Amino acid sequence: MKKTPVNIISGFLGSGKTTAIIQLLGQKAEDEQWAIVINEFGKISIDSQTIRSSSHSGTVYDISGGCICCSARGYFYENLTKIIQARNYSRIIIEPSGLGGIDTVSEMVRLIPQLSLMPVICMVDIMAIENLRLQMNMIYKKQISKAELIIFSKCDLVNKSEQERLIEKFITLFPDKKDSLAYKKNLSTSLLNMDSKEIVRINQYRLLSPTNSGLSDSNYQQKSYSFNSDIIFDLNLLTSFFILHPFIIRGKGYIRTINGWMLVNYTLSGSTFESCQENQQSEIIIIAEKSSSDQFQNLKTEIERSIISVPT
Repeated sequence: MKKTPVNIISGFLGSGKTTAIIQLLGQKAEDEQWAIVINEFGKISIDSQTIRSSSHSGTVYDISGGCICCSARGYFYENLTKIIQARNYSRIIIEPSGLGGIDTVSEMVRLIPQLSLMPVICMVDIMAIENLRLQMNMIYKKQISKAELIIFSKCDLVNKSEQERLIEKFITLFPDKKDSLAYKKNLSTSLLNMDSKEIVRINQYRLLSPTNSGLSDSNYQQKSYSFNSDIIFDLNLLTSFFILHPFIIRGKGYIRTINGWMLVNYTLSGSTFESCQENQQSEIIIIAEKSSSDQFQNLKTEIERSIISVPT
């Protein structure tokens, strides 16, 4: 029985997983059909919308409202079952939530005889390597430790010497990952395929790994905010909003600006904005670490200070 290869592309919030998948989709053979399973912590799936709007989209399966490694694992299994029953996919790409581990996901894939688990890829934001909050974050560290391949994202934002310095810093922090960096500059479909001997070796290693990672998304909270489509946002003011609220670890969404519709991406390494298709409304999703105080209480009012034009 020919098995369907399954690639897990993991990484912390904002590490570039969705961008990587879009790049890989653009390189796949025309006669291949890929199923893309996207898991988002929040109830609104911005990443799925982004992939669907790309010119090279595969068939996207949404799993929102929790991590597939814990609270949404039932939905994950249902989607895998649908994909297997369809029998027309040559590859499955799984993007776990940025707050999720890979142990449970890997184990579930390995237990399904029709599937073949390929080496796990972890995306790492090269600009956030020296961020102390990430260095102390258990989920971030576990995602890296459990991956077989490390891919650095956002390398185009730093020069070559700075890249080399940051990669050396990464090796200092994660010395056991030094041999996993061979593909750091070549994000291509060749990463998704390895020979059978290598796959056997990796699966043997996985069998020795504990299946209970102890990771949970319960230490984080998420809220989404919607605005009418004719409201105009100022990008500089929105960037300032994120900077002024250090408890926010991830912000993303679609907003209308004076220069048209933009995809917003805020991570601990900064903010980026890309042109996107028109949407029915502006949506901003905020993810933050939980605390004893209600950090979200006045957040919508503060976001609204980024608005420069409101319909009369």
